[in-house]
Amino acid sequence: MDEGNSIIYGLEHQTRALSPQYGESDAIRFLIGTQSLKPGTNQVHVVELEEDTGALHTKVFRHEIGEIWQLRCSPHDAATLLTVHNAYDPIAQQCAMGVSIYKLPTVEVIPKDLDELSAMQSRNAEDLEHVTTIRPEKPEEEVRCAEWHSTDPGRVGVVYEGRLAVVDLASGAALAAAAPDGRARLKFTAGKWNPHQGHSQFAVLQDMHIKCYDTRADGAKPAWTIDNAHRQLARDLDFNPNRQFHVASAGDDGALNIWDYRNGKEPIFSRSDHSHWVWTVRYNCYHEQLLLTGSSDARALLTAAPSVCRDPDDDKQPVLEDGVLQSYEQHEDSVYCAEWSAAEPWTFASLSCDARLVLSRVPRHFKYKILL
Repeated sequence: MDEGNSIIYGLEHQTRALSPQYGESDAIRFLIGTQSLKPGTNQVHVVELEEDTGALHTKVFRHEIGEIWQLRCSPHDAATLLTVHNAYDPIAQQCAMGVSIYKLPTVEVIPKDLDELSAMQSRNAEDLEHVTTIRPEKPEEEVRCAEWHSTDPGRVGVVYEGRLAVVDLASGAALAAAAPDGRARLKFTAGKWNPHQGHSQFAVLQDMHIKCYDTRADGAKPAWTIDNAHRQLARDLDFNPNRQFHVASAGDDGALNIWDYRNGKEPIFSRSDHSHWVWTVRYNCYHEQLLLTGSSDARALLTAAPSVCRDPDDDKQPVLEDGVLQSYEQHEDSVYCAEWSAAEPWTFASLSCDARLVLSRVPRHFKYKILL
């Protein structure tokens, strides 16, 4: 991929689900889920970027259950993924959501011989191997998101609109649960495992607030909270991979906030560079001062936050300044997802509702400032 240039991959159907292939450490791969209302037309696309040439290679798999609202690759196995989906249930005569676990028949994307090349060029979609499906207790219950446990491949945290459940994939049983507190019964909107604190905490977004539950407890009260994290609905959060008390959040107020949840009265870092709702925020797993955001203003922003990534006894000046490093404006619709590559720390992808995937790189001069 040339310096300063992005690569665009277009799909046939609308999209809002994107995930890097976490279990793959050598190839730059992203998985995309489509959101078509027409039964039997949804797909999972595996997109691989050839770093040296900038060429894109793809494989397409059928997703028969329904439109895909979220997709997450397993951090434990490159061939395993989950999707949060919505489809019409003819028995209940209504739409019903669920979480399905699948395995890819192969993780290889770039063909190794001529027979594989001709098969890829035919563009025939292959079948995913269905493992199991987690369904809500009530058909009308909405599933907000699902997240793999950081260390246990047999556990998945599922956020419903009114509760959190940690599900054992082998038995389908809920190992832990939590529900919104307070009389207002504000609904959950998203959530994520805390990679610190023994991998036992799960943080959820509840309206404008962040609440984190210890899954070893009864779930009646959160372990910690950040009230009014945003002035409007909170949309997404991500934990700093290196600093155990830092969490970033994004919301409908157009803000990116970073918090030290030991004292959540005021954010330790805040930017309002987007002009509309911010749907997603992601820390770079290797360089914590770099964050990605995607917004309904049709932009993905690369932002630096070095001022909150310094140790108290570090006298060196940050090599980057706080603020937006670069704006990526190749999208024409809401950017629902932005994700860093799991294999290469300087490559990332953004996905918009108009079925457009944009692969980009951190500009070289910022990269060299960080490394040198």
